[in-house]
Amino acid sequence: MMPKIEVSRQNLFEQARIEDPGDEKLADILSLVKGEIDFSDGDSLKLELNDTNRPDLWCVEGVARAIRCWNSGAEQHLSELPEPDMDIFVDPGLEKVRPFVAAFTACGWAPDRSELDALIDVQEKLAASFGKNRKTAGAGFYRLDDIKFPIRYRAASPETSFVPLGSEKEMTLSEILTDTETGRTYAHLLEGKDLWPLLEDTGGNVLSFPPVLNSQTTGRVSPGDSRLFCEVTGTDWETVQLTSTILACNLQDRGAEISPIRVNYPENYPGQTVVTPIIFSDTLTASMESIHGVLGMDIPPQSVREALRRMDYASVELDRSGVTGILPPYRRDGIHAVDMIEDIVISLGFSYFEPLLPEQFTLGKCAPIEDLADAVRILLAGADFEEILRPVLTSRAKIKDATRTPNDPVSIANPMTAEHGVVRNTLLPGLLEVESTSAHAAYPHRIFETGEVLTACEDGYCRTEILLACLICGNKADFGDAHSIIGSLCHSRAVGLSLADIDDKRFIPGRCAAVTIDGRISGVIGELHPEVLDSWGISSPASAFEIELRALKG
Repeated sequence: MMPKIEVSRQNLFEQARIEDPGDEKLADILSLVKGEIDFSDGDSLKLELNDTNRPDLWCVEGVARAIRCWNSGAEQHLSELPEPDMDIFVDPGLEKVRPFVAAFTACGWAPDRSELDALIDVQEKLAASFGKNRKTAGAGFYRLDDIKFPIRYRAASPETSFVPLGSEKEMTLSEILTDTETGRTYAHLLEGKDLWPLLEDTGGNVLSFPPVLNSQTTGRVSPGDSRLFCEVTGTDWETVQLTSTILACNLQDRGAEISPIRVNYPENYPGQTVVTPIIFSDTLTASMESIHGVLGMDIPPQSVREALRRMDYASVELDRSGVTGILPPYRRDGIHAVDMIEDIVISLGFSYFEPLLPEQFTLGKCAPIEDLADAVRILLAGADFEEILRPVLTSRAKIKDATRTPNDPVSIANPMTAEHGVVRNTLLPGLLEVESTSAHAAYPHRIFETGEVLTACEDGYCRTEILLACLICGNKADFGDAHSIIGSLCHSRAVGLSLADIDDKRFIPGRCAAVTIDGRISGVIGELHPEVLDSWGISSPASAFEIELRALKG
């Protein structure tokens, strides 16, 4: 799902330094941030951003900055910061709990109510989406004048107590997790930990219990507070640091003076002393030939420089080898030269390019496998089956634990949630999940799906396959029901069908078989095991088969 933000129309255009252009022209302007208007009513604007790699844009400051720089050119961000004169000391006991922290101070900007709400909104948006619901990163703001430096980020006993935000009495950390709504929401982040993270100043005053709650004393920021302390804690170094840098750039755009803070880690941490916010300077390089090749036309080097400066690149250098651009500190999405070329296209706008008619006439048509899938759909619809569509991402628990699939699915390296942590290697869990919610409908139930799965190969690579799976559920659903359907399909497609004994934990022993089509093992068929049905909460017997769709090609 793409990020959505709600902003004040007046606030956006004030920061962008433009007059309100109206919704029609604003829709064109938002192409700079791959955004579109989701809702507009008076001063309220809801924007949908179609780029999940740019967390800096998930706020009014980021969108306004992009518009402002496109109109006026690149700006300096976090340049000429003073030397840090404040410290945070990190307890080694946090290494396996929540080890990383970044912080800075922001002074000289006194937010009104709407501006403070916008600041809280971006804090929550970054923590919820980019920070994976505060797991990898979560931020907090505090009144700077109430804090005595240095600050200690330490591992604390669950019985440590302080007055949490929104309360008038002291509560232990354990009580906060069980007796407050916010605590119950984020308690799972500390599950299984003996010690929990705590931020406190040198006077023993607790700042917060990250990532759960700030304190009532220093952690309640009000409109007009012009001296702020910001901290970001988390379990992922890159996410913590980039979140801190984005917040610092936003506050600087608002008019605050940013002062860095020195974070002192124990000896076993990488980078024992780190000054935050970190000024990132990722570099991208592309030859003029590659730029012209991707864009399909020649562009003068100076136009390339101007286009990148209007995308707020920190610097752009031209030489005989091509273009070298340094991204602004709030961006870490540049991986390949094509990323820089994309920024050139966005900056120039599609109207810069002359449309070309196709040089060759081609006739579009479906891929043969899709024609086959359509033919099978028609046959199954005639057999009173209903088609379902399920996402290719699912959870390991549904495939391995609930369905007892023998082969392991391919895992996602960095999933947003465990619910979508693997790519499916079978269609049966999807059919069973639908059936588990269909007990209210009259039996028998006959459903099927054709779709892609990902199979891990022995050489370390993966192979995409298109499968067909059918499920029949009802009091009289047995092996013969599934066999009659696959027999009818094979007869209609003029392919040979035979069965062979097989042992598959998903099915009842002795009531399942390997499906061989035209002499090639292509799938499995059988009566689903009662334990599999119980795990899905299905009370009626069920039979199913799953085969490679291409086996029906003939």
